[in-house]
Amino acid sequence: MKSYSYTEVITLVPGLDEPMLRRLVQARIVLPMAAGAEHRLRDADVARLRLCCELSDGFGLHDDALALVLDLVDEMHGLRGELRALMAALSEEEEPVQARIRDRIVRARGR
Repeated sequence: MKSYSYTEVITLVPGLDEPMLRRLVQARIVLPMAAGAEHRLRDADVARLRLCCELSDGFGLHDDALALVLDLVDEMHGLRGELRALMAALSEEEEPVQARIRDRIVRARGR
């Protein structure tokens, strides 16, 4: 797993400067891992920081709004994973079971 120093991340992420990075770490939007005396960031952290900069620059979101948006993004990713697992389990069932579940979903959604 590749990790990056704060300096490396600042050069990788357009619009990110050290004060902003430190604020986002303090707000726990990204969670650096300790590597001796230095804190390092993972690829996922770099991607989150890119998104933060895009949202901050494009929509004028401040740190508290960024934290809320990223919490929602995290929740959405988690729900997508749950849905993929459910769909995989359903695909292993016989066709009559799949058809009954599809019908129940349609009824539950009011269609």
